[in-house]
Amino acid sequence: MSWWFIIKIMRQFLLCLAIVAPLPAATSLFQGSFESSNSGWSVVRGTATADAAVVYQNRKSMRVEPGGNDAAVRSATIALTIGKHYELAGWIRTDKLVVRDLNRSPIAIGAALSMASMPFDVHSESVGGTHDWTRVHLRFTATRAQDNILLTAGNGGAFEGKAWFAGVSIDEASGQDEWPARAAVTTFGPAYRYPTGGWIYLHIEGQPYERGYQHGHLMSKEIVQYMERCAADLDSRGKKQSWDLARTTANALFLRGFDREILEEMKGVAEGASDAGAKWDGRKIDLIDIVVANTTVELGELRNALPVTPTGLEGLHLESPVYFDRKRDVSIVERCSAFAATGKATPDGRMVIAHITMWPLTLAEQTNVMLDIKPASGHRLLMQSYPGGIESGTDWYQNDAGVVLTETTIRQSPFNIEGTPVAYRARKAIQYGDNIDKVVEYLGTKNNGLYTNEWLIGDAKNNEIAMYELGTYKTRLYRSTKNDWFGGTDGFYWGDNNAKDLGIRLEYQPDPKGEPVHVPYVAGPRDLKWQQLYREYSGKIDEQFAFLAFRTAPLVTSTSMDAKVASAEMLSHLMVWGVFGKPNQREWVPSKWQKEQYPKNDGLYSSGYRLINAEPSEGLRQAIQENEKARLAAKPEASKPDKKDTQFKDRLWKGWVLPASDADTWFTAGSAAYYQDLQSKDLAKAMAAHWSEYRSSNIAEPNPMNHFAIETHKGALFLDQLRRDMGDDRFFKLMTDFFAARTTQTVTAQSFLDAAGVKFALAEDKGGAVYVASDIGQRLGSAIIVYGTVTDIGANRYAAEQLQKNYLDWFESVLPVRKDFEVSDEELRSHDVIFVGRPETNSALAAWKQRIGLDSDGGLFRIAGKQHASETEALVLAAANPLDHRRMVLVLAGNNALETVRMVTTGLNRTEYAIFDSGKETSSGFK
Repeated sequence: MSWWFIIKIMRQFLLCLAIVAPLPAATSLFQGSFESSNSGWSVVRGTATADAAVVYQNRKSMRVEPGGNDAAVRSATIALTIGKHYELAGWIRTDKLVVRDLNRSPIAIGAALSMASMPFDVHSESVGGTHDWTRVHLRFTATRAQDNILLTAGNGGAFEGKAWFAGVSIDEASGQDEWPARAAVTTFGPAYRYPTGGWIYLHIEGQPYERGYQHGHLMSKEIVQYMERCAADLDSRGKKQSWDLARTTANALFLRGFDREILEEMKGVAEGASDAGAKWDGRKIDLIDIVVANTTVELGELRNALPVTPTGLEGLHLESPVYFDRKRDVSIVERCSAFAATGKATPDGRMVIAHITMWPLTLAEQTNVMLDIKPASGHRLLMQSYPGGIESGTDWYQNDAGVVLTETTIRQSPFNIEGTPVAYRARKAIQYGDNIDKVVEYLGTKNNGLYTNEWLIGDAKNNEIAMYELGTYKTRLYRSTKNDWFGGTDGFYWGDNNAKDLGIRLEYQPDPKGEPVHVPYVAGPRDLKWQQLYREYSGKIDEQFAFLAFRTAPLVTSTSMDAKVASAEMLSHLMVWGVFGKPNQREWVPSKWQKEQYPKNDGLYSSGYRLINAEPSEGLRQAIQENEKARLAAKPEASKPDKKDTQFKDRLWKGWVLPASDADTWFTAGSAAYYQDLQSKDLAKAMAAHWSEYRSSNIAEPNPMNHFAIETHKGALFLDQLRRDMGDDRFFKLMTDFFAARTTQTVTAQSFLDAAGVKFALAEDKGGAVYVASDIGQRLGSAIIVYGTVTDIGANRYAAEQLQKNYLDWFESVLPVRKDFEVSDEELRSHDVIFVGRPETNSALAAWKQRIGLDSDGGLFRIAGKQHASETEALVLAAANPLDHRRMVLVLAGNNALETVRMVTTGLNRTEYAIFDSGKETSSGFK
C-alpha cells in the first residue's frame, strides 16, 4: 500500500471526524471568559480574581475566596427566551473548601452554578473539599428575558478555602429529556397529571362536566383521601357524623350559590371519581360530597362568623358566662403572608407577587395540586388546589391574561346568608377576570362574608397591583394606579392577616354595648418585618426578595406549608416558582395533637422550589400523545391466579445435633438455617440471600464470625440443592430419620453425606448480589450517611439526621453525616455508605449509580425490568462499594421528599432491593 493512499485515507477519516465532532464553543449561546478585566463579571459577595496560574484548557479561571461569609460572582446580562430550555454548565476546582451552616436554614452548599432569577435552592450540583476540575450542569427553563449567571461558593452559609470556575457556558437544550418522563405521566383524553417536587400537576380542559370528569378520574384515589382529611378537620371525633352534618349544611347554605357551570364541573368530578372506583362510606361519591370538599374552609369559619353576625340583640348588656375562656374559644387567624410590588419598589418597574400559606396540617398535606384548567369559555387558569377542587382553597390563582389573585385571611366578618361562597366568586374572578376591575367585581358581588380576606391582585399587562380588603358589607380598594399606599410603602402592598381599614375592622364589633376594645389597626410582628424589609430593599424588590422574605421569621412560621413566587414575565407565560413544604427548608413533623386529629398525617418535608410551567415541553407533549394512545389500545388485564407458596412446615424434621469439629459446622448450622428458610414465604428469595451473604462473607475480613457465616450459608445452599436433586419426599425422609436417630448427639457432616449417599459439592456460583439491605445492621461501626443537596435538601437532611438518631437509639452507634459534595473519596472508600435521597437529589450517589447498578432518572427508578414513577414509591437497594467491595452501599431513595423520609423507619430485609408505596413494602427481591 502506497504512502499516498494511506495519506488519502487519513484525510478522509479526519474530514469525517471534523463533520461529526461537536463544537460546543461555537454553538454556545454564552461562553464565559475570564481572560480580560472587562469580561463582564462582577463580584457580588466575597472576593474573586481571574487566575492565570490555575487554567482550564489553557484559559484563565476565576478564583473565588471568602470575603465575609459566602461568595457570589455575577455575569453580564444574557438574553434568553422565556419558556425556552437551556443548560448551564461549567467546570469547578476546589482546594480545602469547607462550608458551614450559619443557622438551621438555609443549608449551605459548596461551589456551584446558578442563575440570578432562581431560588436559592435551585443550582447545579456543588463541589467541596479538594477536587480537580469537575463538570457541573443545570438544566433550566428561562423565566426572564434578561438573566445573569451566578458563580457561588458557600451559598446559604459560610466557607473556607478556594474555588475556581472555568468553561462556563449556556446552551439551548431540548425539552425532550425534561421531567416528567413518559412513565410519570398519566393521561385521560386531553387531561393529564404528573408529579413534580411534591406537587401534582393536573391539566384538565373542555366543557364543565367533561373537565370535571377528567379531574375525578385522574384523582379518584386522592379525592377520597382528601375527603377523609376534610372530615377530620371539621370534627376529628367522628368521620361519618361530621361529614353527614357538613353535607346538610353545605346543601342548605352553599350549593345554590354556585352557578350551572361550576355545578356541572363539580358533578363531573364526583362521577369521574366514582366511575374510577372511588367510594365514600360504601357508596359512590356525589355532587354534595364535592361541594363539602370545596367549602370545608368556609364551614370552619362559619362558627367564627356567627358571633359577629347581628341577631337583633345588639345593644342589650349581656355578659359571657364564667366558664367562657377567650383564649381557648376564640379563633385567632394566622394563615398567610403575601406581598405585591411594582413601580419604584422593583428594579425594572415591573410587578412581582408572592404568597406563603399557613394551614392546618390535615388539609395542607394534600393541598399540593397545581391545577391547570383550560375551559371552553373564559381564561386558561393555573391555581394551587387539592384533589376535587374547583377553587384554590389557599387562594393562589393566575390566568393567561396575566392576572394574578392571592390573599391573606383577616378576622372573620359577619355571615351573609344571601351571599355566595368565596370558592365560587374567586374561581369566577380568575376564569373571567381580564383586569383588576373585573376581578374586584366578581369577588365583591353577592359576598357571603365567610373566609374574610385581604386580596392582593396584579395585572402583568400593565404592572398594576391592588389590595382589596373585602369584609361582608364594607370594602377598601387600594390601587397602584391611584398611588394609594398604606403605611408609606410606595410601590408595595403586604398582607399578613391584619386588616388595615377601620371600616372593615368595625364589622368585627356588631354590638355597640359590647366589651371595650381597641378597634383601629395596630402593626404586629409580621407587619413590622414587612416594613423593615421594604425599607431595606425598596427599589430592589424582585423574586430574590420573595425567596429571602419567605425563609425569614416571622413571615415563615411553624405552620407554613408552601410558597409561590411570580414576576410579571412569569405571569405572562403562566409560570410560577412553587415550593411544597416550608420554604426555609425545614420540616413540619406532626405533633401529638395533629396525629390524634388525623392519624394519617405524615408531615411536610420540603422538596425545594420547582418551576411550574403550564406550557408543556416537547417531551411532555410526546409523552401525552403516546400514553393516551397506549391507554386506548390497552386491553383489560386478565386476573391472575394467586401465587401459591410451597408449604413445607408439616414436613420439617425435629431435634438438634452438635458438630464433632469445625469441619462439621456447615451441616449443623446450615441445617438449622435451612429449617428456617423452608418456613419462609419465598424460598427462592431466602436462597438468593444465602448466596449474597456467602459472597460478602468470603471477601470480608477473616474472623470467627465471618467464618461461621461462610459455613452456615454454604450448608444451607448445599441442602437446598440436595432437596431439589433428591426430590421432596426422599429429602424430608432423610432429614427426619437422621435427626430422629441422632438428636442432641455429636455428629460429623460425613455421617450425613454417607446417609444421603452423596459427596459434598456446592453448586456453581452464577454471580449476583453481594449484600442484602439488612447487612447494614452489622456494619454501623464503619458506616457513613451521605445526604443529597442538589434538590430535596431539607427533607434529605432531616431523613439523614433521623437515621443517625435511630441508629444511635437502636445500636448505640453514632454515624457521621456528610453532605454529598463534602464527602471525600477516601471517606467513601473506607466506609459502608448509606445514601439518602435519589440520584437526582444526591450528586455523590449520581456519580456512582451506574457502578452500583442503580437505574434512576429524575423522580423514577427501574428495577427488575419494571419502571416505578409514582410519586408515592421508594426504593431500598443494597450493593457493593465500587471503591472497595469489602464495603457495602445502602440506598434510601424516595421518588419524592416524603417517601425518602419514610424510608428512615422502614424495616430492612434480607433482599438486594425492596420497593415501597406510601411507606409500605410492595415487593422485594434480587435483580
